[in-house]
Amino acid sequence: MDSGGGKITLDQESFRALASDVRVGILKRLDSRRETVTDLSNLLQLSKPTLLEHLEKLQTAGLVKRIDEGRKWIYYELTDKGRKILHPEKVAITLALASAIVLAAIGAFALISSSGSVLSGPGYSNQTALQGVRDATPSIGAGLIGPLLFLLAVIALACALVIQRVGIRRRERFFQQLGAA
Repeated sequence: MDSGGGKITLDQESFRALASDVRVGILKRLDSRRETVTDLSNLLQLSKPTLLEHLEKLQTAGLVKRIDEGRKWIYYELTDKGRKILHPEKVAITLALASAIVLAAIGAFALISSSGSVLSGPGYSNQTALQGVRDATPSIGAGLIGPLLFLLAVIALACALVIQRVGIRRRERFFQQLGAA
């Protein structure tokens, strides 16, 4: 099934489970938070036996799991497989954000170390700090590394935001295609 540019491979059980608008509605509802059968029944206006039948099919496909915490209520929530079907872009967003953080940290370190402020901490006299700066005379390109890394961090952050928007649109198209099938 095409999700608007990227392929999502579904096994037969998952495809059968997603063939019902009701089950797709259950997945969408569980995407925001875990729910009890009573909550889902009220929200989707379904009888509990009907809802439990749909939940069983989603469980068999591995898209939903039942959580019994030994309390009064039993919750249902998406499995990792269910989340991956709804949000295939999350891995790319995580990588882009991690890259932005790493690049910003390296850029900050490069800026601090190139300005000589690291050498002027406690234990260094002004004369020692000045001598250290003179000895480490950076080349012209070394002063550009910090700002360049910060620029790359901003670009990585912008990429994460774009990937998130594209993922939302792909998910909407994916569910539209499921409804049309």
